[in-house]
Amino acid sequence: MTDAAQRPSAAVRTVTEVLKTPEGPEGIPLWLHPEWAELFPWLVQGTTGRDGPGDTTGFGLWGSTPVGVSLSRWRRLRETTGLPTAIHSRQVHGVRVEEWPKGLPSGLVVSEGADGHITRQPGMLLTVSAADCVPVFLVAENSRIVAVAHAGWRGVAGGMVENALAAMLAHDARLEEVRVHCGPSICGRCYEVGPEVHQAIHLSGGPFVKAPIDLRAAIAIRFVDAGVRPERITLSSHCTYCGGDFFSHRRGSEGRQVGVLGVRE
Repeated sequence: MTDAAQRPSAAVRTVTEVLKTPEGPEGIPLWLHPEWAELFPWLVQGTTGRDGPGDTTGFGLWGSTPVGVSLSRWRRLRETTGLPTAIHSRQVHGVRVEEWPKGLPSGLVVSEGADGHITRQPGMLLTVSAADCVPVFLVAENSRIVAVAHAGWRGVAGGMVENALAAMLAHDARLEEVRVHCGPSICGRCYEVGPEVHQAIHLSGGPFVKAPIDLRAAIAIRFVDAGVRPERITLSSHCTYCGGDFFSHRRGSEGRQVGVLGVRE
C-alpha cells in the first residue's frame, strides 16, 4: 500500500479527551470523549489514567498488585460510573467479542479469553485494559447498543475491527448509526515496528526496516472499508508513550488503564 492508502479519510477527526475528576477521594478520574459526553447523557464512556503521580498498578488483575488493592479500585470505578456490574476479561490479543445479557450480579465479572464485549443492557460497564494498545469504543446511538474492544496489532490483523462491527450489526444496530472512537494509545510517531507488522495490518507492501505505524489510523481505515461513515469516526490525540497521563508498556509500565463503556440505568 502507498502512504496515502495508509491514511484515513480526512473526515476522520482527532479529538482530545478531557479529564473529569470526580468529587471525593474515592472517585476514579476518567478521560472523556467531549462530544459523546455532550451528545449522549445516557452513555458512560471514558478511559482511566494514572490514579495520581505514584500510581504504578492501575487496573491490572493479573500482575503483582495485591488482590485487595485491585478489587478496591474496581469497586471505586463502579461507584464512579454508577453502573453496578463491571465486565472484564483476561485478554489474549485475539478477536473474540463476548455478549453480555441481563441478569448478572452486581460486582466485577471476569471471563477468559475475550478481547471485546458487547451489550444492550443498561447497568453494565464493559471494560478492556490497555497500555499502548488501542481501546476501541463503538456506540449505536439510537439502538443504544455498545461494544468495546482491545486492539493491538495482532487483533487488528486478525479482524477485531470487523468482528466488533459485525457483533453490533448482529444485535440489530444499523450501520449508519454506529459511531467509533479509538482511545488513548501509542501514537503513530512513537510506535516503531518491524515490516511484518506493517504487512499484517495493511495486508500488502510495507517497509523493509523498522518504521513507525499509526495503529489508530489503520483501525479507522478498516472501519471505513467496512462501511462506517468516516465523519462518525474519531481518534484520540493522547499518546500513552510520549505523554505522562497513562501507562505505557513500551516505557516499562506494569500498570494498565481501562477503557470503559456502558448504558446508564
